[in-house]
Amino acid sequence: MSVDLSSDTPVTSPVDQFGQTGHVVIRGVFSRDMVERYRWAFRDYVMAGRESMSPGERAMGASATRTVFKLAEAPAVVAELVTSPVLGQIAAELMGIEAVRLLHFTGFFKSGGGPGTPWHQDLTFIPLDTSHAVSIWMPLTPVTREMGALVFAEGSHLQGPLNPNTDRTRFVIRENPAMEAGDISVHSGWTLHSSLENSSPHLREAVAMCYYPDGSRIQRRHGFPFPQSLMESHFPGLAEGDLAVGPSTPVVYRRKESRL
Repeated sequence: MSVDLSSDTPVTSPVDQFGQTGHVVIRGVFSRDMVERYRWAFRDYVMAGRESMSPGERAMGASATRTVFKLAEAPAVVAELVTSPVLGQIAAELMGIEAVRLLHFTGFFKSGGGPGTPWHQDLTFIPLDTSHAVSIWMPLTPVTREMGALVFAEGSHLQGPLNPNTDRTRFVIRENPAMEAGDISVHSGWTLHSSLENSSPHLREAVAMCYYPDGSRIQRRHGFPFPQSLMESHFPGLAEGDLAVGPSTPVVYRRKESRL
């Protein structure tokens, strides 16, 4: 089942574009055939996880209050995909850092007719002392606009914390184009974003992975249930100021030192 997911695969990360807009689509990171080989194991795992979700969470495609999917509980092939050094390298290059850790991943399987995802900034829900976090959203099947495309407020990542309901009107709003399996959409942790409703009759199958710099420390976020759930599931026993490390948050990429 294993497929080569090493960082030897050449991928050009559009660093300048990402720095300006806070999001970017990168085409053909993986082949469609490779994604298809992983898709069914991922689908089985996500569909099993959806059983514990409320009807509203299943329609939305994810839970906004708790971590449903965990690396320690995932099948080996699922863990292999979300810890891919290819994705880790892209995250590191776009953040301009040496090494990255996987924070968490989510199976965003949005049902046909499912509602759009509200506007938000990912870093609001991440209990870390860093502004350098990125999320990689990858469809497992082709995704059209009607299936719930991601929408971004371009340049909002440069402003830090914002009010999603009012501040987004200050920015150019950009929808993602149609995507194929193996394409990825990457956005910064402070980029205001949402998704359209899935107005099609089809289940939108996608996975989202969040990465953060190795060396980050715990900084609790108060007032939201998801950061607390993340602390309990991924950083048990850690306190404010502790290094954010654990078996659920492995280093997935570290830049090799050049040897002259």
